[in-house]
Amino acid sequence: MSRPAVQKFVKGLSGICSSKHADEVLRDFCELVFCALAKKASPWPEQQDQLEEQYMKVVGRYRDKDHVRAMPEFMALALGEIGNGGVDFLGEVAGEKGALDGRMGQFFTPYPVSRLMAEMNFQGVEDIIEQNGFVTVQEPAAGAGGMLLALADTIEQKGFDLETQVWVEATELSRSTFHMCYIQCAARGLAGRIIYGNSLSLETYGVAFTAAAPVFFAKSGDPFAKQKGEAAAKAQADKEAEDKAHEDRA
Repeated sequence: MSRPAVQKFVKGLSGICSSKHADEVLRDFCELVFCALAKKASPWPEQQDQLEEQYMKVVGRYRDKDHVRAMPEFMALALGEIGNGGVDFLGEVAGEKGALDGRMGQFFTPYPVSRLMAEMNFQGVEDIIEQNGFVTVQEPAAGAGGMLLALADTIEQKGFDLETQVWVEATELSRSTFHMCYIQCAARGLAGRIIYGNSLSLETYGVAFTAAAPVFFAKSGDPFAKQKGEAAAKAQADKEAEDKAHEDRA
């Protein structure tokens, strides 16, 4: 049985633009919210302009602009529920509406299952955060972000701050669920980079930072500074070894 807020959201969104399929309205809603949030968080004017153009293209799909004007009410409902934690709101909505594509391996995982997995996989995360000041998390097949929300709840319950002590790198192949993942991570206060791309081929089609990303950088700096330093040192050592080998052969 879905939670009342999900039922209210699904019922309300279904009443928008009867000429469109409910799945299409949901996708448009998520794209509009994504554009609004990502534009505000983007550090690049060019990307901000692109997101504004993308937003207006979605608006243009609706002849009756009252349908678009009705969406902020549902945006407030969704962001409020997500921000309170304890729920994969948009994942549950998508599952309720049958909007997930099983051919792409998209299935709704109930939040309690995701939470159990997060509790199991992140045992000892306190030690990592105490040692480094933060923990980095990579999700190569993020879906709507349900596992990341469960992770956020797990770490927050341990007394850590999501904006400054967790950095997320999440990749999702489906465009619509990429939008959902970004919305949910941003609304939950997670700092990180959400990627629209293919983790297997390493193709990237789009990238958006969450609003908490600059907060993280201001407090903790580049989350991968240590790894970059080690890689640079190794590259320098390899070059010196290669140069010495050339000298010895000469």
